[in-house]
Parts: sequence; structure tokens; C-alpha cells
Amino acid sequence: MAQFFPELKEDFKRLLKAAAGKKIAVAGHMRPDGDCISSQFALADILRECGAEEVVCLNQNPLPYLYEHFAYGSKLQSAAEFCDDSFEIVTVDCADYKRTNLELCSRFPSPLGCIDHHATNNTYAKINIIDTRASATAELIAGMAFDAGLKISKENANRLYMGIVMDTRQFTTSSVRTQTFEVATALVKSGADAAWVAVELYQRERFEKMKLLALYLQSMTMHFDGRVCVGVLPADAYTSTGAEKADSDGLVDYARAVNGVEIAVLLEALPNGVKGSLRGKGPQYMVNDLAAKFGGGGHMAAAGFTAEGYDLNTLYPKMLSLIEEHLLNLDKLNSKI
Repeated sequence: MAQFFPELKEDFKRLLKAAAGKKIAVAGHMRPDGDCISSQFALADILRECGAEEVVCLNQNPLPYLYEHFAYGSKLQSAAEFCDDSFEIVTVDCADYKRTNLELCSRFPSPLGCIDHHATNNTYAKINIIDTRASATAELIAGMAFDAGLKISKENANRLYMGIVMDTRQFTTSSVRTQTFEVATALVKSGADAAWVAVELYQRERFEKMKLLALYLQSMTMHFDGRVCVGVLPADAYTSTGAEKADSDGLVDYARAVNGVEIAVLLEALPNGVKGSLRGKGPQYMVNDLAAKFGGGGHMAAAGFTAEGYDLNTLYPKMLSLIEEHLLNLDKLNSKI
């Protein structure tokens, strides 16, 4: 079989060797999405099988309802409360270590490893395994595991296939390459059930999420001659609908789906700030540059941030101003091509 990530083979082998015989905590970013969850649980299994003494998974937030059937009995422990200094940290799908949990970062300032696919990753670990060409961290972990000759269990095949599906929006993003399908095919051959994964992800939504979606859709407003669509979730969005924080995942894609929209935005009120999700119709819109203005990051077509000290009334106009300038600069750039 051809190698998926040959240039990372030695780094992955080094991480497996470094974790052998040790206690490892696999940490993901706060408010985890499908790629994060699948990568955490799958890597934890791989590290156990390769000789780690004990492996746990940490996250600031609880396991989202949508992914509970992919846990197969595994648990997420609280990143904020974890304080066993006999463990070393390995992060997945996390470009900035601070996005795991600030208390965790303080207690464990030097993570052993990091596996990620974000262009904004600041290589904060001792062993950094980064490939921005990968469509998802799940693709990266699956590909490296196959390259290393490791056996992928049916459970991990389902998990990693799910992570790829979620981060590529069902293989529709510009990050999808021929290799993405090849890794997915290898996962199916290892036992992933594509039909079951689809039912789990798209046919068991909670009614409360539908109410949250309705709230977001009703708030959407068009700007700049229909090039930008912005929707908001007010402070009482979750209490009024009964939805969970994880239910906001994917809402911004509805704004991007509107004909003519080039940049889509979701702004969510937080107790001490505003969480933003940005989407572009393609990588040419470089929405990660917009997210960086507020200390965030991500991909060129999908990025996010958390802006402390703002509320919706102050951040909304500032965001529009930045987007207007961003579009003008992109238009100037395109006019020269």
C-alpha cells in the first residue's frame, strides 16, 4: 500500500515511542467538534495498543450528544480539574494550546505531543506532527496509523471516518483531496460503516437544536450587496431553546449556503465576550485572517475566535468594518490577476 504521510512517519514513530510506558492524557480543544472527538478517542486507543501505561481523554466541555455513540464506553474527563502530574499531555486538532483549557496549560506547560492540521498551529509541543494538507486531524491520524502498519479496529474506523466526514462537511470542502477518499476507503475496509455514521450524524438531531437553528436563521442579515451574511445567537439562546452549546456546530454553514454569499458569520454572546465562527465560499476568502484580528485562527475557508471584553453590540459593527476592508483588499488583489 502507498504511504499516506511518508514525511511524518518518523515523527509519529517517535511520538509512539515517547508515549510507551507513560501515562498520557489526550486533550482536545474546547467545545469539541466531530474531528476533535474522533481524534481524541482514536489516538487514545492507538497509544494504549502501542504500550502507553494509561491513557485518558480530557476536554473542557462534556461529550456532545451527537457523538456519544462514537465513544464506545470511553469517557471525557474535565480538563479544568485534571491535576495528576504523573501524566504527560498530547493534544489533537488544537492549533493553540490555550484552547484546551487555561488551567491545564498552567499545570502542564510543556505538552509531549501535538497532532493537528491547522495552518495557524504554533508548534507548542515537544513533538509536533502538523500537516495542513490533511482535510481533518482524523485523516492525519488514520493515515499515519496505516503507514505504521497498525491495525485499526472497527470502532476506531467508525470514529476516524466520522471525523473526516464532519470536518469536510461530507467531503465537500476545498480541503478534500484524492488522498482523503483513499484514507476513507481504507477506513471502510477496516470496518467503518458509512451508512451507520451518516444516520448517527444526520438523522438523530435533537429537536432543541432545530429550535436553535430557527433562532439563528431568523437573525440572519445580509450585508455588502449580499456578499456577507451574519447571524447571531443572543445570551439567552440556549436557555430559551433548551439546546446545548455543541448544537451551534454547523449553524454558520446555513449562512454560507445562501446564493451569492461569500463570507458567512455566526456571532454568539458569551458571559464575558463573543464567540465567532467564520466561513468562506472557498480558501481564497482567507477568513482565518479575520479570525486572527480577535486572537483566533483556523483554516482559510473556516475559522473561529473568542473575543473577550466585547458584547454583540460592540463586536458586530467592528466585524462588519473588518470584513468590508477585507473584501476591498481581496477585490484589489483579484483585479491585478
